[in-house]
Amino acid sequence: MRETHRLYKILFYVFSCFVMLYSSSIKAQNKNEKILKKVTKYFGELEKEGIQACIHNEPEVAKAIKQGKYEKKYDIFMDGCNESVSHYGLFETDTKHLLTTLYNNKDSDFIIINMINPKDRSTLISKSTFTFSRKKNEKELYIINNHYEYNEEKKKYELIKDSSISNFNVEEKMKLIEDYLYYKKENSISDKSRNKPYSGSYYVVARINGKFLIKEVLDYSSEN
Repeated sequence: MRETHRLYKILFYVFSCFVMLYSSSIKAQNKNEKILKKVTKYFGELEKEGIQACIHNEPEVAKAIKQGKYEKKYDIFMDGCNESVSHYGLFETDTKHLLTTLYNNKDSDFIIINMINPKDRSTLISKSTFTFSRKKNEKELYIINNHYEYNEEKKKYELIKDSSISNFNVEEKMKLIEDYLYYKKENSISDKSRNKPYSGSYYVVARINGKFLIKEVLDYSSEN
């Protein structure tokens, strides 16, 4: 009888642990899904704003679009507007990739930084992008470099995704942003306007002190 009672206690303990682990896993999964949705919404809104700004900059074409005229011109114009904001789609894709592969169901603080590739030499409307990230208090950097290269055989530009750096001091930039976000140190990085020209803007997705945030920060250094 005692052995049976002991066995029941063990089974109950194992079952309770399983339920707790399962509940924690479901909560973490739901939390991650919410974060991914926020990322989609954030970059989606930036994309919409960019398209509206593109249309607004060409009042004659915008007027023709409203009147339903020049359908061919409209298509060409809108293709250009869509290409001009395509980098937001790359930011979203690469951010979600890092969130689901490196930071999925983990509580460690991290910073993901998205920016226009500072070494982009392409004449395309579409912009090359550069995404880099690492966990707090770790040295290893994760890099995603999207750039366009001309394919001679296909006679067109193709998007290349790799981890090259291209003479950009990513470690220095990462350190500046970490100091600003983690330790609130004053430097060339700011999420507020300083009423003067800035050399670059970064779209940050991060977990700081356990709290998730998405924001744009500006770089007021003399060189990007």
